[in-house]
Amino acid sequence: MKESVITGPLELSVVIPAYNEERRLPAYLVEILAYLEVQPFSFEVIIVDDGSQDGTVEMVERFTAENSKVHLIRLPQNRGKGYAVKTGMLKACGKLRLFADADGATPITELAGLKKAIDAGADVAVASRALHDDSHIVQTKFHRKLMGNVFNFIVRTLTVKGINDTQCGFKLFTAEAANSAFPLQRIQDFGFDVEVLYICQKKGYRIVEVPVNWTDIPGTKVRLIRDSLRMFKDVVKIRFNDWRGIYQERSKEMWR
Repeated sequence: MKESVITGPLELSVVIPAYNEERRLPAYLVEILAYLEVQPFSFEVIIVDDGSQDGTVEMVERFTAENSKVHLIRLPQNRGKGYAVKTGMLKACGKLRLFADADGATPITELAGLKKAIDAGADVAVASRALHDDSHIVQTKFHRKLMGNVFNFIVRTLTVKGINDTQCGFKLFTAEAANSAFPLQRIQDFGFDVEVLYICQKKGYRIVEVPVNWTDIPGTKVRLIRDSLRMFKDVVKIRFNDWRGIYQERSKEMWR
């Protein structure tokens, strides 16, 4: 990963998993950099390429050549979104660590609400499309909303308690929570969000949901039937892993 000169502790790391995102990622990267460059804290942006077969790597390399705060991690083959996020979160140096989906469905400006929750005492702040207020708009398709409602009911019943939306790809962790939970993560695909939040709850970290603006961006890789079944299997796997003692404390170097 390309190194940059940082004066003082690094405040924020933004981790973005990317698989064949040459079309959607550039606009979001521009948005992220424009927002963060005027903030009163230091930051880095880490793009984890998950074995893309399009021009994602070349596109990100153009950003890294122009901005020393943007870093690229290349995985030699596609390992899954969960593996890519885990890789980036454990390479990150920030005291706060955000992972954000490459499509930009959640505007980077929503970071302010999540950071406010952390400043108020939370260890993990989760962007939520399920919490509604007059100041936020969620634009999604019916089938995605239905899928999310059913899946989150299963999640709340079997694993993560009290969280209405575990799947929004915009979550902020303290470095302590990230370094404690992500080394224990085993699920490499879409169900990793639930696993990481489940681990955080087991360890007693405070998780807060924050309502956000969210827009369904064309080009999603989520498929209603296929991925609903896969995520349900992941929920069952989480309970089985817990029964086996997989989520006991281990050192950061033990992850793989």
